[in-house]
Amino acid sequence: MNKPLENEYEYYLEIREELAKENDGKLVAIKGREVLGIFDNFRQAANAVFVDHDRGTVLMQELGRDYEIVPSFVLLPNE
Repeated sequence: MNKPLENEYEYYLEIREELAKENDGKLVAIKGREVLGIFDNFRQAANAVFVDHDRGTVLMQELGRDYEIVPSFVLLPNE
């Protein structure tokens, strides 16, 4: 069984250096292996993801920082 957001986090690790070059300090939202967007802050990211994308689990990770803990994520309610 996969851990929640395991695939998203692995994808983030693959693309983080490239994304951070122009977006250091911003948040990236990832679902599956798709970047949903890059945002200035968590509120902006959560609002955009909730309005524009299917509900479910989404990875929200700050670019330019490495974490040794589970990354931030948003759980949107399933209908």
